[in-house]
Amino acid sequence: MKIKKADFVKSAVYEKDYPEQLDKMEFAFVGRSNVGKSS
Repeated sequence: MKIKKADFVKSAVYEKDYPEQLDKMEFAFVGRSNVGKSS
């Protein structure tokens, strides 16, 4: 996979704070391997 462009839109914890445009939404969980990122 080659990422050509990435934009930070918003950081949100609660669903009410998610951006309104959800039709093309992608989520990424990043961080150290031992900090509980698993879903």
